Amino acid sequence: MISKINILEFSESLKNNTQYGNPKIKGTPFAIFSVFSESNKIFFGTYSETKFVITKNASFYPTPFIVSGEIKSKNKTQTEIFYEIKPIGFGYYWLKYMPLIGIFIFNIIFYIESAPFEIFMIMNLALIGFNVFSYFYLREKKNKLVTDFKKVFEIKDNIKS
Repeated sequence: MISKINILEFSESLKNNTQYGNPKIKGTPFAIFSVFSESNKIFFGTYSETKFVITKNASFYPTPFIVSGEIKSKNKTQTEIFYEIKPIGFGYYWLKYMPLIGIFIFNIIFYIESAPFEIFMIMNLALIGFNVFSYFYLREKKNKLVTDFKKVFEIKDNIKS
């Protein structure tokens, strides 16, 4: 991808919009513990002159994805960016598989306790609804991360040289 800003402006924008820290912490449910060190910067992660690893800076609604990439100067007015979006292991799997595990556990408990059929139906419908919500939540968080990343760093998909 190509950014419309030069490498110095890109590095400065990275510095101005990123709170420095381990991005793998912010993409998990444990991000809630960093609520007191919250800043107004949009991203959270690590960066150097040529590499970066960032995620969204959020404590209550974490984004379980990171943007990992490298930057190179293309010319005096553009920067070439090679990046990929990767899931943050624990946070991603927590949101993806915990609702499925919840269905299994609740059904075992209700079966052992001989719960009425209505309770089975209500809980299973609620848990299936949570599964569907979790799927769309993950997809939306990933799309929002990519959109914000491209907007902040002025990245265009197809710029002709």
